[in-house]
Amino acid sequence: MYFVGIISNLHHALMTQRIPIATLGPAGTFSELAVWEFAKQYEHMHYALYPSLQRTLASVPSRHDIAVVPLENIVEGIVSPVVDSFVRQPLQIIAELAIPVRFSLVANHQEPQRVFAQFVAQGQCSDWLAQHEGDVVTTASNTESLELLLNCQTPAAAIVPEHLITEALLAKHEFAQVVHDVTDYAHNVTRFVAVQHPQPLAAAQPDKHYKSSIVIVDDQDHPGLLLEHLQAFAVHQVNLLALVSRPTGQKFGQYHFFIELEGHLEHPRVQAALSAVKLRNRVIELGSYVYSNSSSSCS
Repeated sequence: MYFVGIISNLHHALMTQRIPIATLGPAGTFSELAVWEFAKQYEHMHYALYPSLQRTLASVPSRHDIAVVPLENIVEGIVSPVVDSFVRQPLQIIAELAIPVRFSLVANHQEPQRVFAQFVAQGQCSDWLAQHEGDVVTTASNTESLELLLNCQTPAAAIVPEHLITEALLAKHEFAQVVHDVTDYAHNVTRFVAVQHPQPLAAAQPDKHYKSSIVIVDDQDHPGLLLEHLQAFAVHQVNLLALVSRPTGQKFGQYHFFIELEGHLEHPRVQAALSAVKLRNRVIELGSYVYSNSSSSCS
């Protein structure tokens, strides 16, 4: 796991203050792991866990300065509630983090009759589940899966995030088997973003490579609109890293477009491309932040 973003548009004084952060609960999730990675830059930190992504994001800025939420999984794709929130709520992306997603299996018997697994864990470990017998019991969280196993008196197993299988846990409980990394994809990663209420955009640092995020709001739909937007970026040589369509919720066929692009929002080519797009549609600028791809051609 590694932290790939730098908060450059928060005052330096915050680096020595307690920063209230919100993220998705319960305890033991990959979201909590992402918060710990993000918070390594702070001397002091406290955070709150929320039962849903919507409530996590809604807590900014009234209760928390920052929310750390999943944006995209390399297997499952984009996290829709987070992208949709960018249209409904003023938010600014200030950093991104990449967290490896690995699940392990622990069992109290060599031939478990039941496997406790949260629904996301089931989707990420479907190959292993398909190859092994036993009823799959869906749980509300990964921590619940582990707790059910620890209290189970019959042959059972649990699929849980690898970071929950600590040395202390293994020393306390004598599991019949521990199978590390039962995840379908060996290089599974979830990308998290740290968001805050919009602040003035910090100037680009010449030694950093940036990416930016925007939303094109569908309020002037007409044939060829998407092509016109794509041409604007192509003409000004701005590389698009991601383009995701999300329904507006108004009627079929209407979509907002979430776009990630190379470069800082203050870069002349990026500004020129966005000026052309803004002639046709409203654009929500979500911020610029450092990312790990060193091959950026528009920094």
